[in-house]
Amino acid sequence: MNSQSLRTDVFVEGSGVRRGARVTVAGVALLCDELMVPYGEVFWLSRRKGMLLLFAGRATLAIKGTSRELDQLYKRLTERVDLTELRRRIVRQLGHEVVLFTAGCAVSGQVEDEKVGGLFLAAVTRRALYLLSGDRQLTIAWPARAASRRPAKKADAGERDDDYLVLGKTGTSLTVRYLFPEELGAVLYAASQEPPPETENRSLELFSRGEVLPPPQAELPPFSLAAGSLHEVAERAAANVPGELQVRAGMRECFFETHFQELGEIALGPLLLRKSAAGGAYSLVKAIEAMNAGGLREDTRAAVATAADRLADVYENELERVATSRGVNLTGDRDLALGEAGRAFLLERMQGPFDRLWERFGDLGDQENELRRRIAELEAGHPDQDDSEMHTAAEDWRAAMVRVDRGYEGAWREMVEEIERAWSTDLLTRLERVGQIEKPRIPEWLQLAALAAITLLLAAVLVFVLAR
Repeated sequence: MNSQSLRTDVFVEGSGVRRGARVTVAGVALLCDELMVPYGEVFWLSRRKGMLLLFAGRATLAIKGTSRELDQLYKRLTERVDLTELRRRIVRQLGHEVVLFTAGCAVSGQVEDEKVGGLFLAAVTRRALYLLSGDRQLTIAWPARAASRRPAKKADAGERDDDYLVLGKTGTSLTVRYLFPEELGAVLYAASQEPPPETENRSLELFSRGEVLPPPQAELPPFSLAAGSLHEVAERAAANVPGELQVRAGMRECFFETHFQELGEIALGPLLLRKSAAGGAYSLVKAIEAMNAGGLREDTRAAVATAADRLADVYENELERVATSRGVNLTGDRDLALGEAGRAFLLERMQGPFDRLWERFGDLGDQENELRRRIAELEAGHPDQDDSEMHTAAEDWRAAMVRVDRGYEGAWREMVEEIERAWSTDLLTRLERVGQIEKPRIPEWLQLAALAAITLLLAAVLVFVLAR
């Protein structure tokens, strides 16, 4: 696994196996090709043999990989997902019970005559086995028949698979896989015991505040900036690049439409990703976390720097292409290459519109903190407490997000205009100058030497023919 992504097979609960999927630990979500799992929805991570199980509110994944790849992936995910807090949430919800362990597993069979199967988070207590996946919950209360079974040896390798657990009681027959030996032992013991006297009867709820009222809903307004508008701006900017310069530099058809579109997707990737995560958030707090102003600003600066590097690399590739096609050598010609100073100047021009944008939104962090404070006060207060101040602060924040979205669209247009001017006034002119470089001529003495060598060869052939 490199610093960005991992190519591997991924099982997605409900849709099957994706072969060679690209798994990326992005700023606010884990990406599996086009599938996005916001970190705020993750409620458990579990390392099992040869894979990593990820459980979230709307997606469950089993990611395969080598031990080193999964170690790196697990490390990056735990930098963004607080497993300690997740474990506390589970323990708090089961505070009336003794929690033996929690683990990811695969189950198949039936529970209370209902057929079940797939990946689940198992929470085992002295009273029951709780199985959680998405918004679904299953409970197998103790006592139950439990046995750890070992499959027959594999015919080809003579190896044994890992133990698996079989649970049974009236209406329930379940096979549980991926548990470690110590976890199997804990289940075997708990399932054989009579549970302690019931003092409280409540279900395990991982997806609620545990309060009377649900959390304030995100209810985000529609955003204007999307992939369609990027394409429109890219086409318009490409039309402004002088056609005669493109012809003299030998540029490919539709080069600039594709080039500008690519740079726009790189530069605006953080915003589009955060907007998608915020739009799918199930609470206002999660939406605020997704659209975090400080994180968005830093992610955008990094993305624009990546776009500037990509622009410089594209120019260097075009420079090499034109030189090769003209048969000229550019070694030592510093006027044509960008160099470090040229790259820095491009980055400054591309970052400028976004820096000016954020000068107008410097108080968003304070606004977010104030809104979080009001939400926390509301949740800690009486159910009948007046919530008008919180809703007013929420509407102000939503309006600010709309202004940020429109501001980003304007900054993106300015950035594309800067890129178009860079090509039209500088980069294409440099490529045109490559065609004006004279091709290296063969020295006269070398031409005479080659002519003499050819003459001697012909004379030798003639003598050979006459001698026959």
